[in-house]
Amino acid sequence: MELRHASGLELWLRRARVATFAARRFARWATEDGFAAPARTTPPVPSGTTVAHVVRAPLARRGADPRLEAGKRHNVRLAATAFHGVVLTPDRPLSFWRALGPATEARGFAWGMELRSGCAVPAVGGGLCLLSNALFAIAVELGWSVLERHGHSMALGDPAALDATVAFPHVDLRIAPRTGRAILDVSVRGDVLIVAACHDAPRLRVELERDQRDDGHTRDTRIRRRVWREHELVENAFVVDDHQHIPAALRTCLDCGESACRARVEIPDVTTDVTTDVTTD
Repeated sequence: MELRHASGLELWLRRARVATFAARRFARWATEDGFAAPARTTPPVPSGTTVAHVVRAPLARRGADPRLEAGKRHNVRLAATAFHGVVLTPDRPLSFWRALGPATEARGFAWGMELRSGCAVPAVGGGLCLLSNALFAIAVELGWSVLERHGHSMALGDPAALDATVAFPHVDLRIAPRTGRAILDVSVRGDVLIVAACHDAPRLRVELERDQRDDGHTRDTRIRRRVWREHELVENAFVVDDHQHIPAALRTCLDCGESACRARVEIPDVTTDVTTDVTTD
């Protein structure tokens, strides 16, 4: 495939669009109740609340660059502390970025890998989609309201997995229980991310219907979800409707050999020590 270089005007327009979207999102944070800062509680979980669902996600990815892998593990451990103990209600949904804030070096985040423009590129805070994926899976399996979710542009990992990409601040994941109060229990134990939801309302019945088509180059995935409260059907809608590119091989800016592609990122130093991970287990 011929490499296409972005012109200066294209880069400027792209940055202007991102800045516009970011400004709109910050305005919504300031004016809409659905973007309120999260409330938190301190474990143990209050009486009357039971563990409704648990998602376990391995942090290690086979064949990935070890430098970016170390950064990803560090980033997920650090971010997990921002979600542990967060309280959700129908009127106070979870916004991924409202809970976490910007993933910057000043806040302790390291270089990891993220998907951008169909490429795997190094980025500060890279790897946080493991956390957004797990939170989205919790919401889907429990029949929660999915207020905002964006799919990845590239098909990676388990085709059956539920995924949700995030990019600060305007590409967000927002979820909320339909009734009652839910509390997140988020930790990293060894090399496994564990996200659990504790809920004080009866569990809803959920049925997922998956339609996936894969031609070796692209993958189209549609997942219809039906949610029942006792005998009442409260939702019958698609929670996933994605068109994704399937890469021939996963490459990053550290090893792809290209020097002028649109998504290329130059890393000043990826050997930064990230061994001082935050312990969350």
